[in-house]
Amino acid sequence: MLKKKISMFGLSLAILFSCLFLNGCSPKPFLTQDGTYVILTVSPSGMTQSELVELPWNTNMAVLQKFLLEASFVLSDLHTPSSLETSTETPVKATRIQANFPQPKRMKFVVDNKVLTIDVQSIQIEVEGANVGQVILNQTIILQGIENPNLHPAFQELTDALHKVE
Repeated sequence: MLKKKISMFGLSLAILFSCLFLNGCSPKPFLTQDGTYVILTVSPSGMTQSELVELPWNTNMAVLQKFLLEASFVLSDLHTPSSLETSTETPVKATRIQANFPQPKRMKFVVDNKVLTIDVQSIQIEVEGANVGQVILNQTIILQGIENPNLHPAFQELTDALHKVE
């Protein structure tokens, strides 16, 4: 009798975890369907240089996944930036990661403690510069994300893997 209860409990637990796993592990908002990302470098003069993120064939994809996880964390709680957060007296170099979606992707974000649903075609997150964690949706909506101290080290690890010469 006790064995049967334990078996039923184990089965119930397995079903519960399966449901949570399948519902909770849907693609992160930042992940694109085809896995293409661009690193944008904006100079103080406003010139933009882009680099497609293409890891060498022998690179561990965990480096990219770790960076995307840290970038997704920035998106977990957004707020409207104050004028102090968006203004810089002297222009500085900024580096952003960008994901583009071929079709608008409906996403929900927490912005100023309210859930906001937006059809997103592009997301940019600043990883280096004066406004680290700044998020730009559809190249028009500027928000400030969570300051994630793990973002820059994960980005550095990614760029090291991108520029690894064998």
